[in-house]
Amino acid sequence: MKPIPISAAKHIADTYDYDQVIIVARQVGEKGGEHCTTYGKDKTHCDIAARCGNFLKYKIMGWHVESTKEPHADLP
Repeated sequence: MKPIPISAAKHIADTYDYDQVIIVARQVGEKGGEHCTTYGKDKTHCDIAARCGNFLKYKIMGWHVESTKEPHADLP
């Protein structure tokens, strides 16, 4: 399981004309896990998408803050 880069979310936004994209991916089974990537076309939309992603991760999917990686760890 590999993290989904922000560039993939940007590609979806550009291709389908969206301001914000939130991707939630799951791999089930013994080696399973979950990943969430967000993108916004500008600072305001980025912030809103990130807040939506955090709501999904922590309130819906039950992630624990201490077990998550640093935000934007996939950026150069």
